[in-house]
Amino acid sequence: MRVGLFVTCLIDLMRPEIGFSVIKLIEHAGFEVVVPPAQTCCG
Repeated sequence: MRVGLFVTCLIDLMRPEIGFSVIKLIEHAGFEVVVPPAQTCCG
């Protein structure tokens, strides 16, 4: 099963390690993580 992950600009710019940790947790649970390539700022 695939899971879409929408990374906010705050995580992307200020704390990218949070985003990578979230991906690791989701993958460890057995899911495939998909980050939309055209994603822009959530605000």
